[in-house]
Amino acid sequence: MHQHANIKKAIQLSNSFWDITTQAGMANIVTRNLGDGRHEAVANGKRFVNMSSYSYLGLDSHPDILQAAADAVLNTGSLNTSISRIRVQFDILQQAEDALAELVDAETLTVPSCAAAAAAALPLLASGALTEDVPPLMVFDKNAHFCLNMMKPICADEAEIHTIRHNDLNALEDLCKTHARVAYVADGVYSTGGMAPVPELLALQDKYGLFLFFDEAHGLSTLGRHGRGLVLETMGGINERTLIVTSLNKGFGASGGAIFLGPRHDAERRKLATRFGGPVTWSQRINTAGLGAIIQSAAIHRSEELPRLQQRLQDNIRLFDQHVASDNSGEPLPIRFVSIGSEENTIFYAKSLLEDGFYTSPIFFPVIAKGRAGLRIMIRANMSTQEIERFAACLNQLRAAHE
Repeated sequence: MHQHANIKKAIQLSNSFWDITTQAGMANIVTRNLGDGRHEAVANGKRFVNMSSYSYLGLDSHPDILQAAADAVLNTGSLNTSISRIRVQFDILQQAEDALAELVDAETLTVPSCAAAAAAALPLLASGALTEDVPPLMVFDKNAHFCLNMMKPICADEAEIHTIRHNDLNALEDLCKTHARVAYVADGVYSTGGMAPVPELLALQDKYGLFLFFDEAHGLSTLGRHGRGLVLETMGGINERTLIVTSLNKGFGASGGAIFLGPRHDAERRKLATRFGGPVTWSQRINTAGLGAIIQSAAIHRSEELPRLQQRLQDNIRLFDQHVASDNSGEPLPIRFVSIGSEENTIFYAKSLLEDGFYTSPIFFPVIAKGRAGLRIMIRANMSTQEIERFAACLNQLRAAHE
């Protein structure tokens, strides 16, 4: 028991901090949307800027995407097919997946979330279905996202599981030397900041045939040509020994998640995923509003608007780094983690900033190691210079008073 998961222990260690967070008014905040990452709390009418929004390019409120979502429902005449996609599917589903496939030049399946994508793809990989019918040694990066780690017990029924320290290339290469087939499971861009060493991992792939599995939820849209993300931009294009799962409701500004299965027109791999990919096979799909949003967002990603938004995001990242020291300063990624230490102090900081008109996410175990709590901040293209500078002044004043 508890070789790969221990939910009971996680509850025992972190539930009290969630209670404190809730009591401080930092959880379950009900708001009215004011647009561009700004909110009004229903309980007291207080307005604040969301400094922890995943909408890195501000596309979640893009008028063309909103209109496309509404039109898709009305034109289709239904919100859902209410049956498994492997039985019956609306043509808009195929249109959305074709638009995504063309955008990233990869065989693509959509699912309700990035977590559903991981649940569909990781057991297939562990089974050996993607590695010549021989289960690989499944090597998980210690900092891999929770939606990947939660699949360890299921993958362990199919293959041997091993966990290595974060970005430990030496340990990974040692395992490649002693095992004929190895699959490495990691994030492309990590949810608390930082990135995978993709060039070095590709070198191991070339040398040993390493299979690479990436969660690219935080890299899609923000980086690369057509917003294809850190991993695909570094690779130049997906190969048959790489699989990527991603979110479509973060930077992409639409709904659901996707699996990039490999090179386009791989009918065999697509057949396996649709027949045996768990959530893909069940009656789980993105509704027609979300599919309409995906099609329109893909069009924006192919337009001249996307590089302008990406540049605005980079300008805001640099501005933030000029004013706030963080664990990730200097990286071209939109996530910044400000270390504080104790969970109690982290919640105090977050509450004080909310009173100043800024919401930040207090992060503690099991999202981050125990005793290393801090604030997770997401920079957006649609933040104003004044908002960033005012937030920085509030945070730095807090630091000066309490450090």
